[in-house]
Amino acid sequence: MSELQRLLNDPRFRPADRTKRNAGGTAEPDLGNVLRVVASMHPRAECPKPSAAPQDWDALIHRVQAAARQARVIEAQAREREARIEQVLDQVREEIHASNERARMAEMQAREAQLRAEAQIIAAEERAKAAEARARAAEDRARQAEEWLDRVQQAILSEFSDLTEQAAA
Repeated sequence: MSELQRLLNDPRFRPADRTKRNAGGTAEPDLGNVLRVVASMHPRAECPKPSAAPQDWDALIHRVQAAARQARVIEAQAREREARIEQVLDQVREEIHASNERARMAEMQAREAQLRAEAQIIAAEERAKAAEARARAAEDRARQAEEWLDRVQQAILSEFSDLTEQAAA
């Protein structure tokens, strides 16, 4: 058979290649006789005739039925597994959705807390500024009061210094 295969694969013996070469003017050898010679060199194999007993056919039918039952069992198991996988995927999707919702709520609460804290900080800064302004005003009033007390003391001392000197003498 390998010799026949080699001849069939040879480009010189292909029909398409032969027509190209014939157009070029070279004569092609007739391979019909060569193939008959090569084919006649190999004895023909007889096709075996089935000589199966009816019991063999029954066994074959039982095997086919058993294989079909097994295939149905495997298919049912595969459907069951797919259903379980689908359930797990649905559950995971729900958990992811719930997690995302909890994260979104936590972010909102964090933003609200941050806004409240910033508002409290601003209010505290305003109160601190107001307290500083009141403290400066109180310090100014205290300084003015001390200055007035000094002036009153100087006035008293200067006006009543005669009396204190006479009393001392």
